[in-house]
Amino acid sequence: MQFFKDLLRNLAILIGLGLVMLILFPGIMSQVFQLYGALFGPLIIGVLIVAALPRKSKSRKDRAR
Repeated sequence: MQFFKDLLRNLAILIGLGLVMLILFPGIMSQVFQLYGALFGPLIIGVLIVAALPRKSKSRKDRAR
């Protein structure tokens, strides 16, 4: 349980820092967000496509076991 508390605290700190950076340096942060979109956009699309693929159903022999 302590792990999740620490994880949530760290995420809150990172989000807070991100908001401060966005307010103070909007031009730089827009470039950072564009870079993240260029890097992780195709990866996320690939993950969504793989997740949407139909799964193989088990044969009747496997279901009987």
